[in-house]
Amino acid sequence: MNSCPRCQSEQSACRVEHEGRDAQGELVWTVYYCTACSFTWRDSEPEESIVYAKRDAFSRVDLNKQYPVVMPPPNRD
Repeated sequence: MNSCPRCQSEQSACRVEHEGRDAQGELVWTVYYCTACSFTWRDSEPEESIVYAKRDAFSRVDLNKQYPVVMPPPNRD
């Protein structure tokens, strides 16, 4: 992992959250968390999800930009 696939924060902003191991104790996948944008991903996901250059622009975050807070409508059931 080089940087966050969502905001491109340096590796130092990303921490290991969990390591998935098989029955023999071999590392199979790792879950990372970006402290800059709160994105969580597993390193075994498809490149379209975990490589910034391959992600849809809609799924990228620019940390220098302010985004509106969108609240879902209340559930009126």
